[in-house]
Amino acid sequence: MLVAIIAAFVIILDQVSKYLVRELIEMGHKVDVIPWFVNFTHTENKGAAWGIFADDRWVFLVFSSVAIVALTVFVIKVYRRSRVLNVGIAMVLGGGIGNMIDRIILGQVTDFMYFTFFDFPVFNVADSFVCIGAVIIGVYVIFIDPKIEKRLKASAQDAPKDDGEAQ
Repeated sequence: MLVAIIAAFVIILDQVSKYLVRELIEMGHKVDVIPWFVNFTHTENKGAAWGIFADDRWVFLVFSSVAIVALTVFVIKVYRRSRVLNVGIAMVLGGGIGNMIDRIILGQVTDFMYFTFFDFPVFNVADSFVCIGAVIIGVYVIFIDPKIEKRLKASAQDAPKDDGEAQ
């Protein structure tokens, strides 16, 4: 349930923000949000970051579909394992679905957030959540999961053994 709520929130936030950008900012124009730091620049991207694979839309549709199905199956199978892991997965799912909606309906993704203090591709809310979710999943896998596994093994070794004989 938590995963579905977070993913739905991400999808709605992403789609509303992209809709507002398409309606309020002309293509290619920029609006300073925090001068010399970040602005909103309306762009459309048929590819990935920096426009790579722009002519291969099918690659993103296939990859996104497989990733969304795989993450959904994973959540269904192990959703009780960790709330932290579920939050990360929900963010990635919501962001992936948000960008997939654009690719299916518009044939491209609306991007608008641009950091002016360093050269980084223009991105959107879905991209942000995919990246943050991936970091959360990475932190979980590297730092949290090994501790949980160690604790589970220790508690399994400490548990009384049932050798099948009645006392």
